[in-house]
Amino acid sequence: MAWPENRNRYRGGFPDCLDSFRQLPDPRQSPATRHYFGEILFIALAATISGMDGFEDIAVFSRERKDWLREHLELPNGLPSADTYARVFAAIDPQAFMDCFTAMVASRCPALAGELIAIDGKTLRRSGSKGGKKALHVISAWAGSRGITLGQLAVGEKSNEITAVPKLLRQLDVKGCVVSLDAMGCQHKTAVAIAHAGADWLLALKGNQGKLHEGSVALFADGKALDWIAAGGGVVSCHEETDHLDWIDPKERRKWLGLRSVICVESVRHLPGEEPVTARRYWLSSLPPDAARLLGLVRGHWGIENRCHWVMDVVFAEDQSRIRSGHASKNMSLLRRLTHNLLQTSPELSGKSVRSKRLAAALNPKRLAAFLGLS
Repeated sequence: MAWPENRNRYRGGFPDCLDSFRQLPDPRQSPATRHYFGEILFIALAATISGMDGFEDIAVFSRERKDWLREHLELPNGLPSADTYARVFAAIDPQAFMDCFTAMVASRCPALAGELIAIDGKTLRRSGSKGGKKALHVISAWAGSRGITLGQLAVGEKSNEITAVPKLLRQLDVKGCVVSLDAMGCQHKTAVAIAHAGADWLLALKGNQGKLHEGSVALFADGKALDWIAAGGGVVSCHEETDHLDWIDPKERRKWLGLRSVICVESVRHLPGEEPVTARRYWLSSLPPDAARLLGLVRGHWGIENRCHWVMDVVFAEDQSRIRSGHASKNMSLLRRLTHNLLQTSPELSGKSVRSKRLAAALNPKRLAAFLGLS
């Protein structure tokens, strides 16, 4: 539907910070359409920032913040109902929504070169139904130093992450970055896709790469082998790093485009009253053997679990959401990450937790306006 001629300064409901979403196609075809598409999205975003986690919650928020909303929106036919939000988010094209999302991220974070971009999957546990629709599984790209999601892609199930990663990479600009994945992504094709995107790769190595994993375990368990590598001109520092890869079968090595390092990270866990527990984990990388840097990158990879996925489940109650009609679960998942990005990048209440920021937005309309970029 066409925007009214007397557009307000937020362009039909979008503040300036959401200009990228003005190109999102309105999926509604009914001649009975009563609410502006942009205003529906704006209210949903404002409500999600304010701690609302479902369509009924969004409708309650809009009723309680009606006067505030009228300061920024036209609302020619009043407020949308919970059913309206449900129908709209079920119908929005997820790919088009994602394109707008990545365009907004690119406009706000144009220079990512040198960043660690962690990619990992997450299942929305309650988005499926018994004997019917499977739970939604998504993979996300996370810029750890910025604390934001760069993009997200829905996949059929966890095993499809392997084919989905190259698709996600094609939608992002990761040139000059380091892209890390856990063992599910430790595949030849993934390394090639990352290299072709102009980035370095860091891939967790486990039993799914049998011989290579067994060889890596044996190498780092044999001090004499490391000494022999060092004597032959390889690099073995006090961090136990090596760039001498002749022990890998040449045919196998050629499959891993740009392979330069095999990494062993040893962690020791101390709990009161218990014996220390030592674990070793192995990684492959196209980066040169700089043990201190590689250790930092390996530890940084898990930020996507601790600072994104955990926040989605604990603060946004994503695992408890039973939204599943049409494309709604995909679109609401991306709306949560859009909300998270805005809260993370806003200077408002800098240093406070995401939960605290959402609570402040719910209690204080001025805080909410600041998070939305309205003031």
